[in-house]
Amino acid sequence: MSRHDPEKLYPGFPGTEPSEHIRTIPACAALGMRQRATIGEPVSTSLDAALPAACDAEGRVSRGAALVLADQATAGGVFTTLMRPTPMMTLDLRVDWFGPLPASPISCTIDEVTREGDLALARGRIVSEGKSVGAAVARYLIGSMPGGTPGRMDGRDEILPPSPAASFADYLSADATADGMTMQPRPEHVGAPLPAYHGGVIAGLLEQAGVAAIDPAFRPLDIEIRFLAPALATLPLVARVVPRRTGRRAITLDIDAHQGDPNRPVAIARMLAITDPAGDPVRYDLPRG
Repeated sequence: MSRHDPEKLYPGFPGTEPSEHIRTIPACAALGMRQRATIGEPVSTSLDAALPAACDAEGRVSRGAALVLADQATAGGVFTTLMRPTPMMTLDLRVDWFGPLPASPISCTIDEVTREGDLALARGRIVSEGKSVGAAVARYLIGSMPGGTPGRMDGRDEILPPSPAASFADYLSADATADGMTMQPRPEHVGAPLPAYHGGVIAGLLEQAGVAAIDPAFRPLDIEIRFLAPALATLPLVARVVPRRTGRRAITLDIDAHQGDPNRPVAIARMLAITDPAGDPVRYDLPRG
């Protein structure tokens, strides 16, 4: 497929075919991501659910891997609103879970992008076999690389292989600490060519640290991450968990990440977990005025 075909890519989408750009991003290639971005069709990003690096110990798609997916998928939605490929950086990401993730393929389809100058808000659904298993919303700053500096789309063109990791936890390579986790950098954690950790990888670490800190009787309901500064993918990333409220049915945690100075976090997150059993989600479409 090329931009000269009748079914062509959106002009702001990088590459000459939908998955070309995403397969040059180490963190995305590691999880076997693919994209669809043909004008007139849904914009959707998927990961390889058969790849061990994308799964948890039970063989289900890992919530951490789904966070990497949500971050990249919402960025893909923003690309469709641009006149030419332009860099951007994630300001915040929120994902709500509708029960446990499946062992079957999942994708994130973008429903809406709202632009306000160089700010963009993208909303999407995380879907498996036609059923919604989560919802994602993310805000981006267009025209800036991590750190807030002006940038351009880099010239990476090497198609990278998937990760050989035995699980998503093995892919993160994070060790437990007294109050959280520490992740050692790997080339396949990179998103921006600074080199910086992919925003979804940071989110995955914060999510994993939060889940490890709560009673297994609780299930994560949502997580919201705000990215404060670039996290260099040449240094370890330290996640620290601070419980905020622990009740019989709900737990709220704050989690932050830093690279040496706890007083200068690169990202902060809040997670809500509940004991209520997972149900079968039902979507209600309300009238629009």
